[in-house]
Amino acid sequence: MRRSVRIIAALVLAGALLGAAPAAADPTTQVVQGQVLRLVSTADWDAASSLVPGQRVQWDVAVSAAAPDPGTVGIGVSATGDAALAVDVSICMREWEPGGCPGGATVVHAAWSIPRDGDEVHLTDIADTDVAHIRLTIALAGDDALGSTQVRVHATGAGESAVVGPGGGLATTGLSPAVPWILAGGAALVVLGGLLLILRRRGRDDARDPADGGGT
Repeated sequence: MRRSVRIIAALVLAGALLGAAPAAADPTTQVVQGQVLRLVSTADWDAASSLVPGQRVQWDVAVSAAAPDPGTVGIGVSATGDAALAVDVSICMREWEPGGCPGGATVVHAAWSIPRDGDEVHLTDIADTDVAHIRLTIALAGDDALGSTQVRVHATGAGESAVVGPGGGLATTGLSPAVPWILAGGAALVVLGGLLLILRRRGRDDARDPADGGGT
């Protein structure tokens, strides 16, 4: 009797699994939005949580950005756990259609034994004006397995890092592009306030001088 293996996906740019035949059910779409990065994750979480040998689960993540200046977004994946997986990774620069990627997809990995050491593996870089549609098809690498593995999709760009997972969520590091301007504006207000305080004190001192010397 085959034992099922529970595959849990957790992101932040970050990852998970999207249900596909033959373990088909109702896919769920989650949108996570940061200051710059946007990730749209679609997966059949029921199928992902009860994957058995011979079944595959598909997970789609669309990665885009709205950066104030031209730049690039790096995309990668990582995994941790004790269940060996075989992963196909394809990237389409247009939205996937039922027949596949319009114009053809770029196959980054095929039947890939994804490392489970937690280190991020770089997939691609895109311009922050583009949208990358990442498709992962995941299966158990062995005929009989018991355990769990967490797969994550990462995105990094414009000072922000993100990981996406089955519950949505966005973890960011670094400053938002607006923060330096906010800090600079705050510093300018502090300087201006200090100058006004000095001018007011001088004004009060000047106003008192005639009275102090009025008896001579």
